Amino acid sequence: MNIKDFEYFQAMIEERNFSRVAAKFKVSQPTISTAIKRLETEFQTQLFVRDASQHKLTTTLSGQQLAEHTTIVLDQVNIAQSEIRNINTGKVVLGLPPVISQSYFPQIAAELVKHDLLSQIVPIEHGSAELLKLLLNGTLDMALVGSIQPFDSARLFSQTFAQTKFHIVVSKKSPLAAKKGILFRDLKNENFITFGSSFVHSEALNQLSHANHFRPKIIYESNDPQVIQGMIAKNVGLSFLAESAITNPDVVQLKLLDDPQPEFYMSLAYRTNHILSPLQKKVVDICLKMENKAAGKN
Repeated sequence: MNIKDFEYFQAMIEERNFSRVAAKFKVSQPTISTAIKRLETEFQTQLFVRDASQHKLTTTLSGQQLAEHTTIVLDQVNIAQSEIRNINTGKVVLGLPPVISQSYFPQIAAELVKHDLLSQIVPIEHGSAELLKLLLNGTLDMALVGSIQPFDSARLFSQTFAQTKFHIVVSKKSPLAAKKGILFRDLKNENFITFGSSFVHSEALNQLSHANHFRPKIIYESNDPQVIQGMIAKNVGLSFLAESAITNPDVVQLKLLDDPQPEFYMSLAYRTNHILSPLQKKVVDICLKMENKAAGKN
């Protein structure tokens, strides 16, 4: 029994055909048959039943149960391969959402330069939802992620380093610019420019929308906070942004008056079963050192 046996078995669960699985892996059909027999011998059970009259292959209950564990086994092998590859290359693959990258990473980068570590960082930019998937599947070593509540996951270690409010952002030319604050329900007829669905902003916006019983009119989505603010400055529409993301001097921030309302939490996260290399530990220490400074400002 070896890892390849599990890969063949997983493909058999999907294809239920020895010939197609053999073609997929570019091996002979007896190779697949032998691998399945090895698993059946190891687990002392039958995994598939062949119905010759209907040319049909059925997965037994034991086979279905093994399939559940096979997915986990292969996922963990892939994660281990990624972790070991990153250790051997001497790099740290770091996930960065655009908002946190813009607001906090420059400070972290300056500290990394002092320790001659910046060149060891491989940055991957996506929304927080996508970064969490990449973190869990082993693509990333660690990530700075956003959430609308304190981070909680049994599979991830995390430490919140900053917390900020969401604001409504409008152009200086907008009639709303004279207001100090606004209720979300009063924006029912406004055009929104927002982040895509993989960003925490989308989750927070959905929460407010649900509470106020209307769906915002979204006319454009972007992954770049500068593009969003540039369009707002031109009075194309308004947006809903974390305070830390707002940097354009030609936009106006309006406080949300809703109670309760979502907040933007920023955390450092990595897998709980991931043993940090000395290099990765240095990067974590630098991130937390800089993030603790950021937390003191919030």
